[in-house]
Amino acid sequence: MKKTLALILTLCMILALAACGGGSSSGGASSDAGSSSGGGASAPSGGGSSDAAPSGDEYTPVDIILAHGCTETTAEHASFQLFEQLVEERSGGVVNIDIYPNQQLGGDREYTEACVQGNVTMGGPSTSNMAAFVPALNAFDAPFVFTSYEDVYKALDSDAGQALLDSLEVSNLKGLGYFENGFRNLTINGEVNHLSDIKGLKIRTMENEVHLAIWQALGANPGPLAFGELYTALQQGSFDAQENPLEQIYNNKFWEVNDHVYLTQHVYTPYIIYMNLDVWNSLNEATQNLIQECVDEAVEHNRALCAENNLKCTDGINNSGKSKVYEASAELHDEMVAACADAGIYDLVIEKSGGTYAQDFFAAAGFTY
Repeated sequence: MKKTLALILTLCMILALAACGGGSSSGGASSDAGSSSGGGASAPSGGGSSDAAPSGDEYTPVDIILAHGCTETTAEHASFQLFEQLVEERSGGVVNIDIYPNQQLGGDREYTEACVQGNVTMGGPSTSNMAAFVPALNAFDAPFVFTSYEDVYKALDSDAGQALLDSLEVSNLKGLGYFENGFRNLTINGEVNHLSDIKGLKIRTMENEVHLAIWQALGANPGPLAFGELYTALQQGSFDAQENPLEQIYNNKFWEVNDHVYLTQHVYTPYIIYMNLDVWNSLNEATQNLIQECVDEAVEHNRALCAENNLKCTDGINNSGKSKVYEASAELHDEMVAACADAGIYDLVIEKSGGTYAQDFFAAAGFTY
């Protein structure tokens, strides 16, 4: 049945693309942690709820189409599978969820557009790509805000973190929580001990104004590239380096073509879990509470799973015989923070975020610059 549904959905995507005359950014089979890679221009229709929602403690019958860009081997997918299991079991099957991973319904931007329009019900993209729809989420792209995962979770679970979730409503989305994407780290051939070692470095970044500005401030020569082309570009020397969270570095084998992995932890960006706001509002209170409860449990599971995965990824790289994971020196860290502050990166983030979203989030993280 699900295979038949997937075929119908794919045909709908093709027809929608032809009708709109649009295209999409190119991408690989695995989701970039914050890239705009992905397939089709429009996602299929679906994810509506019944016309008459039951009252009381009964659940509203609804079929949920949930899209994300990561492969089936990632912590995000496993966490969404747990969410699906919890919701379907506790609702007695009244709430049904079908998950479409690995960019089956397009990359982050494509399926987010489809969710805004009501053709997809739920998604879990990187906040870096969501900032194009929700400017407040630029707050997550500020560099060196966090020094530990404890600081991250304190900020995400704070009023400032909730305010960022609530900001999605301007785009007809209901923010429900955050999955772990992780700190972005640098991979390169050769040692990086001082800021001078980064000068002139050809580094691949996301097509994101703040990320490009960060690496320019650090003296590098950054440029965007589709995620699916990155391994070959590193292998052929088109780029000297790239930056991504450990899970992406390990799963996509960038350690095969870059022999040093530095835990620079320069930017932290989560995956943000959302639902189409119209669908959310069509659900009765019991169903809304059920979905939020199961998201919260999946988030806790996701955090524990990602901590385990980071250790496995580090061990895998160190045991590969091709690369090693190194801590970034305190001197390098301080030089990078100072360069970003001097270049006005934090002022840029505040301006792009609007309101006091970035300032409040910095305060929740205990960050000053």
